[in-house]
Amino acid sequence: MRALIKLLFLLALLSLMGILTITWLALSDVPLVTGQTRLSHQDIARARNILRQNDPRNIPPGTNHVIEISAPDLNLAANYLLQQLAGGSAILSLSADHLRTQASMHIPRMPWRNVVNLDGTIQTRNSHSKIVSLQLGSLTVPGEVATWLAGQLLDYAYTRAQLDKAAGPIKQLQLFPDRLRLTYQWDPALIDQARKTLLSSNDREALRIYHDRLVDLQSTGVGKKGSLADLLQAIFATALERSRERDPVEENTALLTVLGTWASGQDISKLVPDSARRPRPFRLKLQRRTDFAQHFLTSAALAARGDSTLSDAVGLFKEISDTDHGSGFSFTDIAADRAGTRFGEFATRSQEDARDLQQRASAGLAEADFMPPARDLPEHMRTDAFKQRFGYVGSPTYQQLMAEIERRINSCSLYRN
Repeated sequence: MRALIKLLFLLALLSLMGILTITWLALSDVPLVTGQTRLSHQDIARARNILRQNDPRNIPPGTNHVIEISAPDLNLAANYLLQQLAGGSAILSLSADHLRTQASMHIPRMPWRNVVNLDGTIQTRNSHSKIVSLQLGSLTVPGEVATWLAGQLLDYAYTRAQLDKAAGPIKQLQLFPDRLRLTYQWDPALIDQARKTLLSSNDREALRIYHDRLVDLQSTGVGKKGSLADLLQAIFATALERSRERDPVEENTALLTVLGTWASGQDISKLVPDSARRPRPFRLKLQRRTDFAQHFLTSAALAARGDSTLSDAVGLFKEISDTDHGSGFSFTDIAADRAGTRFGEFATRSQEDARDLQQRASAGLAEADFMPPARDLPEHMRTDAFKQRFGYVGSPTYQQLMAEIERRINSCSLYRN
C-alpha cells in the first residue's frame, strides 16, 4: 500500500511538472505580432455593417447561406476583437486552401511571460479542414494532434448542445488568396438549444424568481416609472434575502439578466417561457432619461454574465451605427454603458462584493452613487461632426474624453476602491 501511495504521488508530481513545463513553453515575454492596427471610425463601422448584412435572423430557417469575407476585412475583424479582448494584434494571411494566423495576446495581471503567441495554419481541401501546423510560444504542437484536439472540442460542444454533429450548421469552409467563403445552414432552434444548455435548473429558478418579483413590484407601483434607483433597492432586497442560503453571485447574475433583458426590449419570455404574467414596458429613468437606464441595465447584464468586453463593444457599435442611421454618436450613452458595465462587474466579481452590493443597494442608493453625471457630454453627432471633432474612434481626442468618463465613474461612491 505504501508503495502504491508513493507511485500515485510521483505520478501526480510528474503531471504537475508537465503542466507547468507546457505552460512555460506556451507563454512568451515578447509578442510575435507587434504594434496594433489603428482601426478608424470607418473601419469599425464597416465591421458593424458586415455583421448586419450577414445577420442570420434574416435568413429563412433550413436554407444555406454563404458569407464571403475579403482578406482585409478578415484582418480588420480579427484585430478589432483581439484589441478589445486581450490588447493583442493579429496578421491573417490567405492563400489557396490555406489560412495562416499569427497573433499575440496579453494576459492581464501577470507580471512575467504574459504574452501568448500563436502561429498556426489551417488547410481546407475537398470540403475537409485540418490544422497543418501550430506553434504556441516555443511549444510546437503537431498538426495531427492539434486537429484531433480541435475535433474533440467540437464534439464536446455539439454533445453539450444536444446536436448532431453531422447535421451541424457549418457546411463548408473555402479559402482563396483574396477571401474566405463560409457556407452554413441557419436553424433558429440553435439559439434556444444553446440557451437551454447554458442555463442550469438553478439558473432557471432564479430567473423566474426575479421575473415574478419584478411583476409583483410593478403591481405596487415600483418599477413602472420614476428612478431606476427605487427598483434596484426593492429587487436587491430580495437578492439579499435569498443569498442567505444561496450564492450571491448567481443571484445577482440572474437579477441583472432579467432587468437587462427587460430594459433592452428583448423577448423576456425566452428566459421564463411558461409564465402567464409579464412586466409592463420599461419606463424607468436615470438622470431623467430612459435611454440612460436602458443602456445601464443592458450593459450591467452583459457584464454580470462575464461579457464585459461584449458590453463595451455592443455600446460602441450602436453609437457608430447611429452616426449614419439614428440619433448620432453619443458619449452620454457610452457613459451609461460603461457605468452599467462597472455595476455588473462589481455585482459578480466575488461573493464578498456581491453581498456588499446587495446590502448597499437594498439600503438605498442615490443615482449619483452608481451613475456619473453625463448629460453635458457630446451627443447626437453625425459622421461629419464626429470626424471633425474626434477624427476616429481611438484618436487622442477620443481617448481623452473616454478617460474623463472613466474618471467620473471612478468618482461614484459605489466604484471607489
